[in-house]
Amino acid sequence: MIIDCHSHLAPKSWFHPKSPKAIFDIEGVLEEQRKAGVDITVFGNNWIRTPEGANPFEVVKQFNEFAAEVTAKYPKNFLGLACSIPFGDDRILKETERAIREYGLKGIMVNSSVNGEYLDSPRAVPFFELVTDLNVPLFVHPPRITIGAEKMEIFRLPEMVGRPFDTTLSITRFILMGGLEKFPKLKMVCAHVGGALPLLPGRLGFGYELRHDMSFGPWEPDVLTRPPASYIQQLYFDTVCLHPPAVLCAVQTVGVDHVLFGSDFPPVPIPLKRSVDTVRAVAISSEDKEKILGGNAAKLLRLNG
Repeated sequence: MIIDCHSHLAPKSWFHPKSPKAIFDIEGVLEEQRKAGVDITVFGNNWIRTPEGANPFEVVKQFNEFAAEVTAKYPKNFLGLACSIPFGDDRILKETERAIREYGLKGIMVNSSVNGEYLDSPRAVPFFELVTDLNVPLFVHPPRITIGAEKMEIFRLPEMVGRPFDTTLSITRFILMGGLEKFPKLKMVCAHVGGALPLLPGRLGFGYELRHDMSFGPWEPDVLTRPPASYIQQLYFDTVCLHPPAVLCAVQTVGVDHVLFGSDFPPVPIPLKRSVDTVRAVAISSEDKEKILGGNAAKLLRLNG
């Protein structure tokens, strides 16, 4: 079984002429699945295509109802993730909980930051307590407006550079502020191969090793009980990159059991088969490729009962 863990669909009521048509075209996705041999597409709300000026609570409510409806109608082909906001009020948290407990959705997707507020924010603690209690995976996806946006006015740089690095910054802050130490059972899946995270264990490691040497700048608060790299190994990365060496780096950083196939289709109109072929081209065993293409996701999302 091949499970695509990274895609985006939207309710037709959110239609906008500038939106990619694929996010509203379920039949089109089914055809791409057939061409690529993909069995299940896991989809979530990345908040990039939400209606302008929409009330956040209504966005969460509408999307979760939509995700449940599509999952119920196409149980062999689609699996929706609950939509939420890490810094949301009690109503949003309750709506998130309803999506898991009542609608039966098997995971949650949130942005790596919201209006410049990152996952290490104290306001996110109740959300992480809820996710831990629900015991479902948390997919972290970057937002529309990212770190460095003021320098990314050309060449679609927010998509190509800004989003991977927003995830990188957010998860790094979360680790260094003790997030994964406080919530050790949290299963976080980081989009776009985790941005630069597979490259950073060594740099974070020597930063931690030299944390008492103030000539390199402050290290505070000093809350970790072990080197940062050990927390990175708790993370999961998807394979959205179209670059086999990047997937191999992720495998060698967090282990093959923590890497999940993803395509970002919809909305990115790259043939789904190319994303599958990216995993097929990685220099690892056939057994490990099958884990990445579907086995790991089936286990993480508890699709085997």
